Amino acid sequence: MQFPDLFSFASSIMPAYTSNGFPNPLFQFQVEPQFQEVSLKSTSFSNNSTSDEADEQQQSIINERKQRRMISNRESARRSRMRKQKQMHQLRLQVVCLRNENQQLRDELNRVSENHEQALQENAQLKEETSEFRQALTDIQLNSPYTSFQQLDDDLCNNLVCTN
Repeated sequence: MQFPDLFSFASSIMPAYTSNGFPNPLFQFQVEPQFQEVSLKSTSFSNNSTSDEADEQQQSIINERKQRRMISNRESARRSRMRKQKQMHQLRLQVVCLRNENQQLRDELNRVSENHEQALQENAQLKEETSEFRQALTDIQLNSPYTSFQQLDDDLCNNLVCTN
């Protein structure tokens, strides 16, 4: 921003000094040229002032936009943080649920495995008993005077009927 040259204006209304330091008695005011210069300078000051005001207004608009953008960015960042926090909370809940489900599945697997082991043991025991019974039956058949079960059946029925 430019200001009018006040010192040139002041020197024109001050008395002129000679080389000996005393005021020149022939001092005359030069008003018209100075006013003309001042009016030209004030016009350029006015133009500069208008230009400066426009620059300031433009800078104000730019600053306002920056401020709004900064506020918008802060709000967007806040929403983003809230969204991330919500996602983290949901993921933590999901982790808890999945851990519980995992524990339940492990418990069920252990129960089924125990039942399977029991069934295998019972099956082995039953197979062993079956094998023992077959062996006993084979021994009975070899040592028996009966050649077939039918004969044994008939004899048992006859004995039961006879004794009753």
